[in-house]
Amino acid sequence: MARSGGRGAKEGEEEEEHHRNPFLSNSINKPWTSKTQFRSEVSKACWDEEMGMGEIIEKKGSMWATTGIIRKGKLCCHIEEILFLAERGALILTSPDGKTINVGDIYKMILGSKFGCSWESFEAYRHLKSLGYIVQRYGIPWTLKNDIICCSSNSPSENNTRCFEISNLLQDMQISELKLTFKVYLPNSKFRKSSPGDPSFLLCLLSGNPPSRSEVENLEKKCDGLPLKFCYIDHGRVSFFSFDKEPLPTLP
Repeated sequence: MARSGGRGAKEGEEEEEHHRNPFLSNSINKPWTSKTQFRSEVSKACWDEEMGMGEIIEKKGSMWATTGIIRKGKLCCHIEEILFLAERGALILTSPDGKTINVGDIYKMILGSKFGCSWESFEAYRHLKSLGYIVQRYGIPWTLKNDIICCSSNSPSENNTRCFEISNLLQDMQISELKLTFKVYLPNSKFRKSSPGDPSFLLCLLSGNPPSRSEVENLEKKCDGLPLKFCYIDHGRVSFFSFDKEPLPTLP
């Protein structure tokens, strides 16, 4: 079983992390802080309460190649993506009437777990993104261009919107059984949302006791052969681990 702590990285690993991620501060020895950073290139998004997402209305920077999903030809962001960028001063979120939604209010939106992301999910997302990984919610396609229409309607675009709304409702439901949370891709400067390929691994977020053998096996069946990792959050410390099958020797 491999396990790694979110803040126990060695100095060399921190230097490498700092080198490949433009969002990290200049000082690699300082712990993470929620204090908003300031950047010269700032994008803007407008919050859509019905969709539970932010629509990007002003796009700046290169991070959009691996952030956000395409819906009806528009670039939209999940709440965890919005907060991650807002903390780093790379995104300003506004309400439909043009008022700025500050970072504190975005925290409250996540703490309510209303938009498919709990605080623990955000901490896992933030940790992986800070290491340079490409992270997307499991079960949510990067684009809906090739999706199968699942609702009857006269308008194809309306069908896609309804499918997306149903997916959001399923994500918001509190289900007791373990479920896959994120698709995680290795850092890749040539990543394309139109052809993302297979993720490096799938992530399941744990909130209590370690999973049972049957729970792990059931999750593995949903992974279609992709590696499965688990994430546990303990007072802000992010740990990842996985299970390997090892044959036991036969006793005489």
